[in-house]
Amino acid sequence: MGKKTIEVNPGDIFMIPLFLPSNDDDYTLDYSKYKFPLNDIYAFGRLIEIQVGNVDLIEVFSYTGQIPENPDTIIQSGRMFAPEHVGHPFSKNGRWRAIFSNPYYDMWRDSDYENISFLSPVGHIWKGKETINITKKQCIELKEAGIPYWIMHSRTDLEVKIRSVLEERVVDLNYEQIVDERKAEFPKPRDVDKKLKEMIVPFSWISEPGRYTLSLDVGLLNSDCFAKNNMLGNGYDWEKAASEFIKKQGIHSNKNFRFDCEADTFSMTSSSKKMLKEFSISFHKFVMDTNAFEEFLSQLS
Repeated sequence: MGKKTIEVNPGDIFMIPLFLPSNDDDYTLDYSKYKFPLNDIYAFGRLIEIQVGNVDLIEVFSYTGQIPENPDTIIQSGRMFAPEHVGHPFSKNGRWRAIFSNPYYDMWRDSDYENISFLSPVGHIWKGKETINITKKQCIELKEAGIPYWIMHSRTDLEVKIRSVLEERVVDLNYEQIVDERKAEFPKPRDVDKKLKEMIVPFSWISEPGRYTLSLDVGLLNSDCFAKNNMLGNGYDWEKAASEFIKKQGIHSNKNFRFDCEADTFSMTSSSKKMLKEFSISFHKFVMDTNAFEEFLSQLS
């Protein structure tokens, strides 16, 4: 059996696992220490070319099964489908791993590079490093002839596509049951905001697609400061304090932040993670200085 590394070079054969979850952002998961079962069915691909922007051109072979002793079994099976582009396929998290290398690989000879083609919606076809202008009619004809459009896939996109092809071939992977049985073994998503969350305690931070939230359960912080200034210290008082702090920072809150406070909760959101993160750190640092914060509140009451 060949090497099992994360670094992949043109000509290397790599294994594609078919029993990992495909509904997660796999780039936040670390599979580098995950022990892939040797008796699993795998798909296999070959790196043809590393292209601009860490987008790799790969081909997937028809052979699926356990990892063979040599690459000939894989290569001689032919392609499962036309070559595809994949973004960041060999990041350090180890989801796809190289198993065989070939220092004598030649993409023109071994992968018929000159005949690999992709259509572009702007009116040209890419073929073997050449960009050729074509008419709209030619584009339609080539598409009908099976020439694919240039699309950047993710690893999980390709895994789903491979499973679909195998399903058409009446290969029963029992995917959902096996993934469910192994869910306790899979790595958990990495919390990219862990350091920030620890830094701003007792405030809380939530990241959602396109929406970021900073919140605080009132009563956990600086209640005495509010009381000394005849304020209740509820969510609305915290909103008043945060709004005034934003003004002092020279930020236009109506463009960057939205408040959603209740009597027992201070909450503000933003579509800009950078803006809210910077505010959260500076506001937390400020309110933790109780003397400065108490004096600040006296100017509001």
